[in-house]
This record gives sequence, structure tokens and C-alpha cells, in this order.
Amino acid sequence: MRSAFRFVGVFALISAAGLTTLAIAAQPGGPAAGGQPGGGAPAGTAQPGTPAPEPQGPPPRAVPDGPAVHTEELEGGLLIEDLVIGDGYEIKPGGAVVAYYHGTRKNDGFVFDSAFDRGEPAAFPLTGVIPGWQQGVPGMRVGGVRRLTIPAALGYGERGAGEDIPPNTDLVFVIEVVDALQIEDLTVGEGEAATGQFVAVARTSYFDETGKPIDVPGDDAPYVWIPGEMAAIDAGVTGMKVGGTRRLVVPKEMNITPSQLPTARPQNVKLTMELELIALRNLPGRRR
Repeated sequence: MRSAFRFVGVFALISAAGLTTLAIAAQPGGPAAGGQPGGGAPAGTAQPGTPAPEPQGPPPRAVPDGPAVHTEELEGGLLIEDLVIGDGYEIKPGGAVVAYYHGTRKNDGFVFDSAFDRGEPAAFPLTGVIPGWQQGVPGMRVGGVRRLTIPAALGYGERGAGEDIPPNTDLVFVIEVVDALQIEDLTVGEGEAATGQFVAVARTSYFDETGKPIDVPGDDAPYVWIPGEMAAIDAGVTGMKVGGTRRLVVPKEMNITPSQLPTARPQNVKLTMELELIALRNLPGRRR
């Protein structure tokens, strides 16, 4: 919905709600969301009285293993071991990735979480993960595989995380980055910078993987991006200053809009976006 009503109405809501009610949680799109879209039996194929078959998810993937080709220990005891050096985009601090991962307790090898076992990667910003990931993933390139041995202080610390991760537990993660949000500043603005949660007004252009422009109705007018509308915007506009122009290459896993927010933008496909940030409202609350 790209209209003057949306442009004016959103900012009216910001004012009326004290800048706090526009955070919209994205629908589950990661590992917990289940199988591939369209999985399971076609509608109407089950016989009366016969339970429908369980949807079939993707098969598990083998967890990469082998000798490290590069090893480094960071301050605080975080051990980095590269099993495969990728040749794609280099992950920056505060970036966003699409990755398989396999998490175990260091002391006994207990597996507490594994995207490899589920057979599908997860998409997430590094600002929302434990410090060991925030420090240990930057520098990886798409296609790379890294093993992180994370001291408890850079993991879940003295509190732990449920029964599977007791307090003061050292962790080991094997991470394979299969894609990432690519960020390139075309021009740097001189105005306020986007931080935390924000509402951004931008002129936005779209391109497919070949660089061909995608015609989205209304994209010649400024568009109001609200929190939770698109993961790539939440992560990719952070740090951008008003007056600047930024190019984002968006993995398909980060190009998903919650169903309560209709959009004419192509969904669940990789695309490139160019945004000219013309106005910004940072919302109260946690800052990245």
C-alpha cells in the first residue's frame, strides 16, 4: 500500500502512540517454521476418516568436520577455526546472515540445537545473537565454514538457557554461511543515523538477480518502512544517515513480509534494493 494515506497515517500513529506501537513481529521464517513451502499432500487427497499425512520437511544435512585451515583466538578466549574459507561476500560486524549451524556443549558434546539436523538454514541479524557469534562470525565469507568454541561468558553466562544449556557452559558451534545481506553505501548522508527500531521514509527501487529493474506499483513515491516489515530493512538501514543512498542485496530468506502488511513487492526471492533515505524517526527502546 504505497499512498499518501500510508505516508501521513503512519506518522500520525507514531505521534498518537508515543512512538512505541509500530513494532510488528515478523512471522516465523526460520527453522521453527517447518518444511518447505507447499510441502505435504495436495488439498483434497486424504480419504474421509483418514488422518492427513505429516508434512515432510527437508532432509538433514551432514555437519562439516575436518582439520582447521586457519585458527585464531580472540580476547576473552573465543577460539575461531576456519574449516572452509568462503569466496563470497565478507560478513561485517552487525551484519545479517543466512546460515546452517550446529550447537553442542563443549564438555560432553550434547547437541542442543542444529539447523543442519533440520535441513534448512536460519536467517538472522548478528545484533540479536550471543556475543560469541557477534565477535566470531564477522570476517567469514559466504560459502565458508567456521567452528567457534565459545566461553560461557560470551555465550549464555551465569544464567544459562533452559535445561539444555546450564549456567557457565562453554559452547561449540559449527557454522556454514550460505548467504548474507550485502550492504553498500552509494552516498553517505549527513543527517540523523538509524539506530535500534526506527521508521524510515525512503525512495526505493528494486532489481532482480540479473540487475533488471522490477516494476513495483508506487515505487516512484517515498515509502514508509516500519519495524518488522522486512528483516533486510531492519538490519540493512541501521547506521544509515538521512540523505544517503544505500544498496542492499537481499537473500530470499530475508525478503518476507508479515501477512498483515500487504505488499506488491516480489516475495521470497533474492533481489537488490536501492534506498534513498529522506526522513527517519528513531523509536524509544533498545539501541543496537
